[in-house]
Amino acid sequence: MKDDAQHRPAPPLRVQGLSFRYAQRHVFADWSHDFSGGLTWIRGSNGSGKSTLLKLLAGALAPLTGSIAALGIDIQSQPLAYRRQVFWCGPGPVVFDHLTPTEYFGFMASLYPQHDAQALAQHVEGFALAPFVHSPLATLSTGTQRKVWIAMALSAGTSVTLLDEPLNALDAASAAHLRSCLAQAAQNPDRACLVASHEDLGAATAQAHLLDLELLRK
Repeated sequence: MKDDAQHRPAPPLRVQGLSFRYAQRHVFADWSHDFSGGLTWIRGSNGSGKSTLLKLLAGALAPLTGSIAALGIDIQSQPLAYRRQVFWCGPGPVVFDHLTPTEYFGFMASLYPQHDAQALAQHVEGFALAPFVHSPLATLSTGTQRKVWIAMALSAGTSVTLLDEPLNALDAASAAHLRSCLAQAAQNPDRACLVASHEDLGAATAQAHLLDLELLRK
C-alpha cells in the first residue's frame, strides 16, 4: 500500500497544514485538503474565508504555515511554475485595464502555455464580447470586464481555475453560458475548478464537490 501511495499521481491541487490569520482572528488553522479534478463549490457566509482561501491558493496571500502544490509543484519553491498551473479570477476589477480585451487576451495567453485559442473564441461568443474587444477595459462596464476576465480564466488551460463570485454582475445570458461551462468543468477529472459563490451553480450543482467553510469552524 505504501508503494501505491508513492506512485499515485499528485492531485490537481493539494493543501497541507495551512494556517492563516488576520490581526483579529484565525481563518485557517493547520488545515489540509486535496482538491480532485472536476468542480468544487466553496460555500460559506461572509467572513468565512472564501475569498481568503482563493487568494492563498492563487499566491496573492502568503500563509503563516503550510504548503500548497498544483500537480506536485510547490508554490514556495517553484512560484513561477506554480502560477502557470493556476489561474485566479478575483472579485475586483481586471488588472491592466488600459488594454483592450484583444490586447489583454494576447498578453495573458503568452503567460499560459496551455492556453486554448479556440475555447477563448467560444467564450467571447458565449459572453457576447465581440462588440467590445477593441475598447479599453477601463471604458467597459463592470459586468463586461468580468466577462473578459472569466473568458480568459476558462480558456487558460491551467490545471487549476479559481473563480471568486463569478456570477456577480453578469446578465442572464452570460450567467447561463457560465453555468454551462461549470457543468462541463464538473466532468473533467484532470483539472480542478474551484468556485466560491453565493449563487446556485445550475446543473453543475449536483455534480460539484462541496466545501463548506462553516464546517471548518465546528
